[in-house]
This record gives sequence, structure tokens and C-alpha cells, in this order.
Amino acid sequence: MLGRQLNTGITNFDDAFYAQKAKEIYESGNLWIVTHGGTPSFENPPLPFWLMALAYGIFGVSSFSAVFFSGLFGTGIIVLTYRLADHLYKDSWIAFVASLILLFPGIFIDSSRRAMVDIPLAFFVTLALFAFIKAKNHKPWYLLFGLATAGGILSKSVLGIFPLAIAFFHLVFSRQWKEMVNPLLVTGILIALGLGFSWHLISWLQFGQSFIDSHFGVLIFNRGFGENIHPYNFLGYAEDFLRNYWPWLPFALIGLYKFGKRGFIEKDGNSLLLFLWPTLVFMVMSTSKNHTIRYVLMIFPALAIIAAKTFYDWLDSRRKDQLISSLAGIVCLTALFVNATPFQAKVTLGESSKEVRQLASIIKLNIPENIKLGNFRLSFWNPKHAILFYSDRGLENPIKETEELLKQLQNNPKKMWLSNSVQFNSLKSKMPEAFYLIQANSKYAFFTSSHNRDFVKYNFSSMKIPNVK
Repeated sequence: MLGRQLNTGITNFDDAFYAQKAKEIYESGNLWIVTHGGTPSFENPPLPFWLMALAYGIFGVSSFSAVFFSGLFGTGIIVLTYRLADHLYKDSWIAFVASLILLFPGIFIDSSRRAMVDIPLAFFVTLALFAFIKAKNHKPWYLLFGLATAGGILSKSVLGIFPLAIAFFHLVFSRQWKEMVNPLLVTGILIALGLGFSWHLISWLQFGQSFIDSHFGVLIFNRGFGENIHPYNFLGYAEDFLRNYWPWLPFALIGLYKFGKRGFIEKDGNSLLLFLWPTLVFMVMSTSKNHTIRYVLMIFPALAIIAAKTFYDWLDSRRKDQLISSLAGIVCLTALFVNATPFQAKVTLGESSKEVRQLASIIKLNIPENIKLGNFRLSFWNPKHAILFYSDRGLENPIKETEELLKQLQNNPKKMWLSNSVQFNSLKSKMPEAFYLIQANSKYAFFTSSHNRDFVKYNFSSMKIPNVK
């Protein structure tokens, strides 16, 4: 999980976007007002950014720091899955196999090595439900249930309330009416809601309706449940699992059926909870119009335990030993394949934003603070986030027409631009006297007008290189 080295980099989507928010919190010291490019940003609660900022303070601003806590949370989910399975079934075989199943497919490992908010959410959801189960025998665990749920809300807003919904339906279907008014459970719920939505309250008090419209309106309702949803939209996550959750998918589906039967017909409380956990999340998330499998990583621990228990019920002791050996062998072979062969896989630690990082220092050296870099025929978003994170300079919205580029160069000859290298070569061939190439690589060209060539800086003696490791 912590295998990402300093020279590996992070991607433009969405890692650099989140890592930049954390960098601005680290540099400003303002914990509650999340900004991106100096502008208030209402998309995400701040807990993952606080942790990234803490890592920046310890290790310096780097790609390793950006993914450090995500790697720790990914490791924590593995440990919690083992402990949860062992607690429920008192069998280390089920616990160990569940932990191995969680590691594959590689989407879990890949997400744990990225500077995003899905793994922190999955960790807090898993911790909350682990605490909820432990509270059956020791009620103070309800307080940890509330704190962990608050952590989920502070990681990914309303998606963090899933533990409350799962616990509620578990108590309803198991007819534990008295438990619903247990003082410690009520206290835990109040902690979850009060602490979890503290950022929302502070942002609303600071920014008023604009925060509500942006965070809940645009981000949650419009992007998640807005207009133009396809009539078969609910099949989106089914398609993702059909494509990505092999070889466990058939065993998980059979296990879900068995767990549902045990939970509702045989009144087994543990089976009911493990059935509700993935089913409820899957059903609710399937109603949104944005389907990405990492959004539902929070159900992977439950599916892993369900699949492991299904194997346990089917196999005799000899075949159980064979399965353990096979899975351990797959782990070793996968590690060898990823690290010792030239083939690229989802979990390969390939370089990200390499070309942006190559140009970042000279971009920062030549462009004054708060001045943006011109954008000729690049996309609106890419490499906007990576440029800002690695060079501390913004990238303008793109212009498409050569005539507009020439007009802006005439009005402001000292302005500097970024384009695709192929596009720049085409410009240079048509108008060789108009442009001066500052630096280029296989992907991007950083250039200005020929009139500005004498003002281009190449002396890095007073500047820290690189800006971000």
C-alpha cells in the first residue's frame, strides 16, 4: 500500500485535484475553508485533506505524502476485515481468506495507492460497522461507531451516513426495538451527525446559500440524481462488477443469497448485517447517474467475508488448505509480475504526470505568482490540476483557434503558453518566426512569442527544485 516512491507522481484526475486542496490547507493553516487555486471549493469535506496536510508537514510536499494516509487506511481495511471475520466466525481460515479476497481485484490496491477520498470513506464505514457489531456485547463501542461514522461524513459527505442506515435497518429487521433507544447508541448517533456535519455547518455559516447550492445542489443532486438519467441506469454498477469483480462475483452472489436467507428466515443477526451492508449501499448508489466502482469500495470488506464464508461452507479441510496455498501463490506471483516484468497492470506503480513534472519547475520560474499559463488546444481539465499542484501556477481555459492565439500574443507578447507538442510543431512549421520554444517533451510544449525570448529565465539558483517531489 505504501509502495509509491517519490518519483512516481500522481495523476491529474482526481489525485492532483485533492492533493492541491491539501497543499493549500497546509500552506494557509486554515482547516475549515477548503480552497482550490485560492478559491473556496465546496465539493469535499476536509478530513482527508487534513491528513494529507499532516503528511506534508512530516515528509514534505510530495506524491508520497499525498498517498500516505490512503495507504494506511487501505492497510487498516485489510486488518479490520480480518478482525471482523474472526470476531463473527471465530475461524482464522475465514478471516485470512477474506483478507486475501479483498486484495483482488486490483481496484482496491490501486485505490489505496491514490490520493483520493474513497479509501478513507471505506475505512470509516468498515470501522463503524465493526464497532456496531462489537457493541452487541459491549455497549460503549457505540461511541466508536458514532466517531467512525463522523469520520466517513467528514471524508465524503452524505455517503458517510451509510453505517447509520445499515444499523437502522438491521435493528428494524431483527426487531431490536429497545436497542434503538439505547442511550449509548443515541449518543453515538448524535456524535456522528454533530461532528460529521460540522464542516457543512461552518461552511454554511461562512458562505450561506452558495455553499448549499454548490455542495448539495450541483455536486450531490445534479451530478448524482439529476435529469437525463437513462432508464436502465440502475444496471450501471452491475456492469462494473461484471467487468471488474472476478473471480469472486459468482461466489459473492451465491453468498448474498445464502446470507439473506439466513438473516431473514433463520433470523441470524450477523448474516443479516452482512447482507444489508452491500445490498443497501449497492441499491442506493445504483440510483445515481455517476457510476464508478471505487465509489462503492465500502462494500468490498462485506463481499470478501461473504465469499470466504461461502468457500468455507463448501470445502472440506483438504481443499481449504489447497485454496490457501493457491491464494498465497497468486499473491506472490502477482507481486512478481507487477514489480519484475515490463508489463503494465492496474496495480503497477507506473509514473504519472511525468511530462507535467518535467516542465513544472521552469513554468514556475518564468510565470509570476497569480498569473495563469495560457492554454492552446489542450482540454479544459487536463493537465489543469497537475499543473497547479506541481508548479503552483494555474492553467487558463483553452483557446482553439490559431487566430485567437496570435491576437493574444500581439496584445501580450510576454504571455507564456502550454500546448500539445504536436500542435506546437505544426504552429512552428507554419510561422517559424512567431514563436519561441522554452522547453518541450514528448507530450507538452511550453512556449512564448519570439519577442519575449530574451526575457525567458533559465537560472534556477534561487529556486527550490522540484517544487513538489
